[in-house]
Formats: sequence, C-alpha cells, structure tokens
Amino acid sequence: MLDWRLLWLLIIVAAFRPSEASPKLDPFGRSIQVAPIFPYYRDRSAESIVSEIAASGYRCVRLAVELDSTDPKLVEEFHKAGIAVWYTTFGNGTYSPGVLPAGCEKWRMKLRLNQPDKVAAGFVYLCMNDPEYREWKKKQVVATLKRIPFDGIEVCESFWPAFRGPESPTYGCLCENCRDAFLRMYPDESDIPEFSDPSDPNYYATNRALYEKWIEFRVRSSASFVDDIINGPGGVRAECPRVKVGVWGIADAMPDAVARMREWEGIDGPLIVKTVHPDLYVLQTDWPDWSNPDLAPDYPLKYKPFVDAIRAASKVTIIMQADVGSFENCRRRTDWMAKCEKAARKAGMGGITSYEYHLTRDIYEAPPRLVSARGSGKTITLTFTKRLDAEKASDTSNYSLDSGRLLSAQADGNLVKLEVSGHPRKITVRNLPDDPSRRLFAGYPAVAMKGEESLPVNWQ
Repeated sequence: MLDWRLLWLLIIVAAFRPSEASPKLDPFGRSIQVAPIFPYYRDRSAESIVSEIAASGYRCVRLAVELDSTDPKLVEEFHKAGIAVWYTTFGNGTYSPGVLPAGCEKWRMKLRLNQPDKVAAGFVYLCMNDPEYREWKKKQVVATLKRIPFDGIEVCESFWPAFRGPESPTYGCLCENCRDAFLRMYPDESDIPEFSDPSDPNYYATNRALYEKWIEFRVRSSASFVDDIINGPGGVRAECPRVKVGVWGIADAMPDAVARMREWEGIDGPLIVKTVHPDLYVLQTDWPDWSNPDLAPDYPLKYKPFVDAIRAASKVTIIMQADVGSFENCRRRTDWMAKCEKAARKAGMGGITSYEYHLTRDIYEAPPRLVSARGSGKTITLTFTKRLDAEKASDTSNYSLDSGRLLSAQADGNLVKLEVSGHPRKITVRNLPDDPSRRLFAGYPAVAMKGEESLPVNWQ
C-alpha cells in the first residue's frame, strides 16, 4: 500500500514539473526579426509561420508591431513552440501613420530642409520632445503589451536624424517643442543653433559653445524619451512589470564613430543604459554599413568601441542588429549571418539579430527541405524550411506512402497536411518548389527540391 506522505509528495512534484507543452522561453536566445506585414507571412496560419521560424533554429523573435496590427494568436503560437517574442516599436516615428490619432500632424519633426514625411519611403518622423506624442506613444506601448503576451519590449530608433549631422538636409528636429525644451535646459541661452545661415551669430560651426550644448540636449532628449515610456508614470515597468526591456542605439564602422553618432544622431549608449536600466541593449547597424553590398561578415569587430563605451557604464547584455536584405544587392546568406554572429561575440556582444527573416538570399536561392513529418489521427503534417507553391504542394502526386492511401493534400505556407488512411510509417516527397511570388524582390525563379526526400512519420 502506498504511503499517503509519498503520495502527496508525488502530487506536489507533478504539479511543479515543467510541462512539455510549455517549454522554457529564452528572451536572450538565438534571434531573428519578423515583420508580419510582408506578403511572405500573409494567407497562412500562425502555426505555419512559427513552424518555419522554429525549423531554422531560432529561440527568440522580434516582431515589428504597430497598434492593433498583430494577432495575439501569433505570439501564443510562438510560445507553444518555445520561442520568446519581443515587441519592437519605433521611437522617432512610424511606417503606419494610419494608426496615429487626429491632430498628429503637429507631432511631426521639423527638419532642416526636407519634409518629415518624405525622407524614408513610407516613414513619418515624429518629435520625441512633443509631450502629446510622448504620452500617446507610452499609452500605445502599454496597451499593446496588455493585449498581447510579449516577453519583452524594445524601443528602437529613438535617434534624431541624420547621418552627417547638420550637413544633412534631413537634420532635426528643429521644432518649437525642441526649442522650448532646450531653453528650459539652458535658460541662459536665447535660442537654438542656426543650421542654414553661416552669417548668423548662432551658426553651429562658429558658435561652438552653443552647438555643444545642443549636442548634449539631443542625447538627453533621446534618453529621456525612452525613459519616460519605460520608467515614467503609467509606463511599461509600472503597468507591465514582468516584461523585459530593451533599448536600441546605433553604430557605424567609420573612424571616431562613437563621438560622431553622439553628435550627428543624438545617441549616447552609456547615458541611455544608465538612465533606463534596460535588460538588453541593441546596437543597430547604421545604413552606410548595411547598404554596402560588399560588407564583410566580421564587421561587428569594428563596433567594439561602442561595446567598450557601454561596458564602462553597465554590464547589460548587448547584441547587434544586422540587415540581411532590405536592398536587393545587399542580401546575405545564412552562412554570412553565422560568421557575423561569431564576430559579434568576439567583439564582446551576446550575438546578433537580423532584419528580416525572409529577406535573406537563401529565400531566393535555397531549395525547400522537409524537416519533419508528424502524424495525428488521420493527418500527417509535413514541415518544410520555406513557403511552398500552394498549388503544387496540394498535388497528391508529389507524395508517396509506404502503406495506406493518400486521400488529399492541403498546403499552408511551409506546411502540408496530408489526409491518409491506415498508419504509414514513411513519407516520400518530390518536386516541390517554393513560392517566388511572396518574396520582396520579383524576377527570381522558383527553387525546387533536389530529388526525393523521405522521413519516418512520427505518430503522436
């Protein structure tokens, strides 16, 4: 007869044993960025998207999200697969101005020459010193975190435009909110620097004392903006204390880059980490580097000065963000990404994340591979490494069973669900191509499997 004390012990142990259906999540695991707005992710299930990311070995994803644009089921599906999910949102603007409220036009940055909605394709710059924008952004972030069970929040691109600083026509922000905030910080001054008229006594290149104050004002404004969203009243840590916090800086491989990025784009990594106290700091690759078609995969080694500057202020985990295909001539392969990750670790970082999963050259050139075959009831679910041509993947002639009959095939992104009779133990697949119509850049042919592939069916 079982002793009652032993029985209770077994019950307690069982109650606290981790469930296989809820694997441990690692917000600092091997990571990739995913932007569900791309056609590659449309017209397929959340299960399909997640299974493809999981098949590539990622343990963490960063979702680019605007308000109300993401289904919580996608995050929940990632969690079921043991993949942690960060919510990544822009600080200095938006690619989706439709989510902004009425009257938001007054939030736009005032740039030196250009209109703030005509700088980057589809992106609208918003002033991080506008109190109404700050409050709206904070509420938007908190509302999203309460609606969707993210594991972390990252505020990216909380920098000021632009590369090359005042020489750039997109330099800013020069609005009244920034002017007023600057004069509150430096009440002994009467105005902000002048950036277009060299004859003005406040011209930045001649009135260096005023310009140095302006540089300091910009870096403190950027840090203050993120700090308000994360640590301010009604912010992330007050409303969503379980959520990890990440902040982004920016890095460049040019000489004296740490000081130049601080001056030109108002990003001071040590100041941000000392102000916000994040769980993670992300070094974003600046566009002159990522837009270089010949960028060597070991370029993170040139970012070590940024790592050293942050390390002098904090022991926060640091990773780097790379771009692997936003421009057609700058698409990188996964082996390039692996070398890049190795170099980032050598430079003192914890790894990389990349923008964006489906932009890599492998999506254009690598054949789809069959990675698993799971059986349940009368259905075998096949998982492939890429999104398939739905019509060809639904053709039953492309599949063979070692026993039983194949009744139907239905494609769902990178998944194929086969209805079968009997209990086949092996499946063979042939001829399946990927779907070139879902890629960002057109004109590249479909890539088909090489020969036949077979796997045992894992019945559950």
